[in-house]
Amino acid sequence: MKTISTSVIEKIFNFVFVTVACAGLGYSLMNQFILNHPNKDLLLVMICLFFASIASWQRKKYSKE
Repeated sequence: MKTISTSVIEKIFNFVFVTVACAGLGYSLMNQFILNHPNKDLLLVMICLFFASIASWQRKKYSKE
């Protein structure tokens, strides 16, 4: 059984993780397409982190407590 503080910390961590992944994905997409400084490795890593953060957030959101 989880305590209240643990679930609040998990929610804050998930929010921060999704926000950082979105910012990194936006930065890498801007470098790739707008600034013409392609870095495909960074783009691939940011896409993977973005999907991992969304999947983690959704898993925590719909998991039974």
